[in-house]
Amino acid sequence: MQIKEAISVFESSLRHFKLSPEQTRCENEGEYIIGSENAELYVDIWQPEVSSQWQYFDREQKAGIFQIVAPICQYPEEGNLSMFFEELAHLNFHLFYGKFIANAEQKVVSLQFKRIVNGLNESEVVEPVEAIRYYAENLKEYLHEKYHVKKL
Repeated sequence: MQIKEAISVFESSLRHFKLSPEQTRCENEGEYIIGSENAELYVDIWQPEVSSQWQYFDREQKAGIFQIVAPICQYPEEGNLSMFFEELAHLNFHLFYGKFIANAEQKVVSLQFKRIVNGLNESEVVEPVEAIRYYAENLKEYLHEKYHVKKL
């Protein structure tokens, strides 16, 4: 599947959320923001220039990527850091269509969904968007209450 086709699939799936492409598009092609009252989802559909070392399939081909990222919170204070990350690892075990990721440079924790665009269809857009939004809204509150982290 080509990137243009994946973008078309994504944009047509926005009607499920009662959104239009114009409401969500960012400046660059394939970049979108889906906002809700308690979470923002950053959606990217792009073609890397080179294949990734993490690409488990044909390394000669560059795989187009569909990704959703929802920033959740800042890291907690040092004293709670190991317990915090242990809990995130435990929570990752239970999540569907998502995982926690950590940006050590910015000290930010986010939720992420990532897949190649081959075979992408509307249900494979809608399900992860709904899951990441649900987890972002709920886990943001949970982590704030338990670890007193700054919500994003």
